[in-house]
Amino acid sequence: MKKILIIFIMMLLLPVFADTMPFYTDSLPKSAIGLYQTDKNMVLRTLPEANSPLIKEYNFTYNAEDMPVNMFALLLNEKELGFLYVTDIDEEGWVEVIYDKSMGAKGWVHTTDKMQFLPWINFYNLYGRKYGLNIMKNAPKEIYTLHSQCEDNSQGISKINYAKKIKLVKVSGNWALVTVMDLDKTPKSGWLKWRNSDGTIYAFPAVK
Repeated sequence: MKKILIIFIMMLLLPVFADTMPFYTDSLPKSAIGLYQTDKNMVLRTLPEANSPLIKEYNFTYNAEDMPVNMFALLLNEKELGFLYVTDIDEEGWVEVIYDKSMGAKGWVHTTDKMQFLPWINFYNLYGRKYGLNIMKNAPKEIYTLHSQCEDNSQGISKINYAKKIKLVKVSGNWALVTVMDLDKTPKSGWLKWRNSDGTIYAFPAVK
């Protein structure tokens, strides 16, 4: 009993790492058109207007125990890097974000930098090319087939078995040209379908 109590106390003393990364296709909303990179301070409003009613104001500490739950699409506390899903944009620099994933609640944020909003293609070209891709854990089996062209009816040329790394070369529509190093250390290249036509995402940048 004493040994169990000591283990429990040690677990309580361990640091909390409440980072967030999508691993399943249903964790990424099909309505999302890209991501918004948060500042330390964020003001949410009901409409894309500076005088519209305030929903909430956030001051992010990036201390895991203080950060909101069910908010971030991607969160790395140590790097103070957080992204929210964007579902709409306004010409005046406003973006509509999902600030509660469990409820699907949305609000408008005014961007302070043009790079804060990254459409999916820009996000993949920036972070996917830097870190590579991870295939979602529940992606259909056919996604593991690399194609000769970026088309559904194109020829399958090789299969991904146990990829050590999926390097992104470029993105074309819903397809990504990749080079894969499998466990057999044989490099494979071809087109991977990273997103379905209905908005379902099958592969996500392995940001770290």
